[in-house]
Amino acid sequence: MTIKKAVMTVITMLAIMATGTCFAVSKEDFLIGNIRLGQPLAEVIAKYGQPVHQEQSNEYSRYYFVKEGNGTWFLVDAAPSGDKPVLSVALNGDITIATKAGIKTGSTGSELKKAYGEPDECLDINNNRISMDDKNYQDPCIVGYEADGWSLQFALSGGKDASERKVISIAMRVKS
Repeated sequence: MTIKKAVMTVITMLAIMATGTCFAVSKEDFLIGNIRLGQPLAEVIAKYGQPVHQEQSNEYSRYYFVKEGNGTWFLVDAAPSGDKPVLSVALNGDITIATKAGIKTGSTGSELKKAYGEPDECLDINNNRISMDDKNYQDPCIVGYEADGWSLQFALSGGKDASERKVISIAMRVKS
């Protein structure tokens, strides 16, 4: 075997190993309950029914499809005019709507990492970068993935590692 052939074999093996363990989150992964960013609000209403509550601002309109106090909600923010494209989706509490990868409230941090790979960011409550498996930090954290100006975030409960942390909130949005 020539040196050139040996080097090419090693490079090929490394590339195969990297693709087997590397996750690249794309815009195709940004679905919550089959709602995608940019989708017309009318399609969301057709699937989930009329919102139970609505709030208006100059930048967006907020539509709550579930709102039970401050602890349980499922909301969609849409542009205030035109087709009212979806700008963000968020849910919290006992809402069992899942992402395209099957992650929902109650999923573990380990399931999250298996579905999406290592996050682009994992922040503590003071916005300091941490590891989801940091045994020295056991309070809640925010885990984020990004693709082409879109953000998918998961709030996780406290725990000593990813297997103990549970998803308590999910949000996706167009980053401004």
